[in-house]
Amino acid sequence: MSISLRKFIEKGAEIMNRNIYVLLVVRIVANFADSFYFLASIWFVKENTDSTFWIGLAGFVAMIPVAFQFLYGPLIDRYSKKVLLLISMGVQAAILMLLATLYVIGHLTVAGVITLLFIATLASELSYPTEHALVPILVKQKDLQKVNSLFAFTYHSLDVVCNALAGIVLTFIGVGLVYTSNAFLYLLLCAGVGLALRIDEVVWESNKENRQSSYYQELKEGFRYFWNLGYLRRFIFVFTLLNLLITISLGLLPILAPTEFLYGSWLTAISIGTLIGSGVSMRLGEHRLRLIFIGATSVGGMTWLISSIWLTTNLKLVLFFFAISWIAIGMMGIQFQTLLQRQIEASYLGRTLTVIYAVQGVLAPFGYLLGGTLADFVSHLFLYVIGAITLLLASLYFFVDSFLKHVSVPDRE
Repeated sequence: MSISLRKFIEKGAEIMNRNIYVLLVVRIVANFADSFYFLASIWFVKENTDSTFWIGLAGFVAMIPVAFQFLYGPLIDRYSKKVLLLISMGVQAAILMLLATLYVIGHLTVAGVITLLFIATLASELSYPTEHALVPILVKQKDLQKVNSLFAFTYHSLDVVCNALAGIVLTFIGVGLVYTSNAFLYLLLCAGVGLALRIDEVVWESNKENRQSSYYQELKEGFRYFWNLGYLRRFIFVFTLLNLLITISLGLLPILAPTEFLYGSWLTAISIGTLIGSGVSMRLGEHRLRLIFIGATSVGGMTWLISSIWLTTNLKLVLFFFAISWIAIGMMGIQFQTLLQRQIEASYLGRTLTVIYAVQGVLAPFGYLLGGTLADFVSHLFLYVIGAITLLLASLYFFVDSFLKHVSVPDRE
């Protein structure tokens, strides 16, 4: 084991506790399962329609539930986060078992896959903000940056393995068995959370006052708090636009890949880049965010653009430079998440984070839909380089943005 990796793990161990370990394991396994059943669903749609529109629609349906996350905000602040995690995993287990059953008896249709994928993803989106709202409660403020980076680094490292194997596994065991195995995985996660996560008393005690107000009042408070974020709100809208434009290119990936294995290779490149970006972000907590964002988007945009040179001639070089571009995106994701957790008051964290994630993700599904739909009418190369151009233009924006000139991520208790 290298010295740097050993130090990374030792530093992570210093800030971990029982509940954080449980959350980390849950997220690792859930990411594994999500990757498999998402790939299985996309490939089922591709094999049964061979239509770029339906592939884009499937990506759209898998992404659109993030736009409804704001509905979960008051629930996260009001009720036991442990119970909400159990509900999320239980619903996904039931949906996957239904998909497996329909596949085995020969009644699974494209419309059925897309509908059930939407419901499963809707349940999945409850778990992310719930976990994000739990982390600041379970660790010190000064450790948020390190915990976020450690979480992302750890589960993305397994994501690399998952995406690399997903295409091969799907080829040999088939869609039905992928659905069935993932259903059992989620049942195991339910059991693990129910037995090992011990946070009920902390959560319920800290939310007694919140439970007295109405759901709709809290929903409005979340939107109001978000709107009063000022410069940070504008920054969030910029990220929303970045998500839209980058996902246009991502919506093209299932079309560029002629086999399950090659599609898994594209996903692996994204995971490797995000993994490295998460690890690098661990060491950048005290640097000014402006320099991080400018450097990340500049390098990411250039390497993405370079990768397009070999788009149709050398897949290995394409994936190499494409992965480098995702290092930048991984770094920005960790920095942005930590910034939000530090800037938002703890009592509003669930409501406000879900509003922010909904705002961020509301346009991204349309990017996937556009990527698939336009592929029949627009050059694949042009759609692919939209992601590169987006990152390069973002670097110019971050260079002149007044908000980033004065923001850093300090270590404080």
